Amino acid sequence: MRTLARACIDEYRAILSDRGVLFIFLAGLIIYTAYYPLPYSPEVVKELPVVPVDQDASTLSRKLLQWVDATEEVRLAASTRNVAEARRRVVNGEAAGFFVIPEGFERSVLRGEQATVALYADACYFLIYRQVHTGCYKAAATLSAGIEIKRFTAAGFGERHARAARDPLPLDSRPLFNPASGYATYVVPGVLMLILQQTLLIGIGMLGGTRNEAFRNAPVPPQGGKDSYVPLLLGRGFAYFSIYILYPLFYLFFIFPLYDLPRAGHTTAVMVFLVPYVLSIVYLGFALSTLFQYREHSIPALIYTSVPAVFLAGFAWPMEAVPTWLRHAALLLPSTSGVAGFLRLNQMGATLHEVRFEWFVLWALCGFYFLLSWVCVQRTQPFPERPHPDLP
Repeated sequence: MRTLARACIDEYRAILSDRGVLFIFLAGLIIYTAYYPLPYSPEVVKELPVVPVDQDASTLSRKLLQWVDATEEVRLAASTRNVAEARRRVVNGEAAGFFVIPEGFERSVLRGEQATVALYADACYFLIYRQVHTGCYKAAATLSAGIEIKRFTAAGFGERHARAARDPLPLDSRPLFNPASGYATYVVPGVLMLILQQTLLIGIGMLGGTRNEAFRNAPVPPQGGKDSYVPLLLGRGFAYFSIYILYPLFYLFFIFPLYDLPRAGHTTAVMVFLVPYVLSIVYLGFALSTLFQYREHSIPALIYTSVPAVFLAGFAWPMEAVPTWLRHAALLLPSTSGVAGFLRLNQMGATLHEVRFEWFVLWALCGFYFLLSWVCVQRTQPFPERPHPDLP
């Protein structure tokens, strides 16, 4: 117990005396966490410019364009009757798409024939493409519904029966767990868990590199018994755990209300689930830190793992689209099970029993990485820390 207490106190002192680690753990994490959701705070993309190409120049075509402009997704830019000019504006980035109403549009509608309009949208950015398509489609569908209802009414149907004949199976779409269908609600909660993982790994890697460098340059390192490594790792691990277990509370009670992100879970269940998540990251960091000969190596080595971790977590890209072997390998990352369980608990209102698989995986990773760090630390640091002078 004295070795454990000494290791914990010495690790606190190492963290507080290292400005780089302290910046990552405190200022870096808090600033990054508070700043990251800021660009996504509007939630949805609105008023995207669309070039109208009205080749019919009729009353009905102008009415359709007015309805397109009335949607929240798009707004009409300067009009033109030249398709080539509209295409040039899209290619130059002046517009997100162009909407073509061909000549004879109103005449076809009045004759009861099928009329066609064309939409050309920039599909290089799917979020922009979806908004442009949604706005123009809503306007065209509304106009089409009104025309059909008038035809049914003229044929002798009452207004209620005309509406039923026009839409016999109405669709009532209500997005679950993301009422605004916003990008921030979709991406920010998962990214917050990844920020926690990456900053903790980098900080432990920096201190580990410093420790490896000091041991390598020591003239005659003192020797110690192997039985002290377990309390040594437990003491160091508790120091990091006691700091980082507070950050989810910062997320839940500050970041989520600040950006009005929805929550449906219970704080107690979320925090209980995150205990093995933080511990598994700590001991993974201990194992990885033995690979860094210098503290500066940890930052470039670990910062580039954030992008693979995002895609393997399953919220930015569906796991069903990932090869089976890669899905199994991804379970070695704490973020894979941690993000999935956190989103289901906090965003969907799941119970701890319903995420028991992810919870057990995190505990298994915690045990595995503790053993791995025990082996690695013995090989690279063949002695425990010196006793703290303030403790007997």
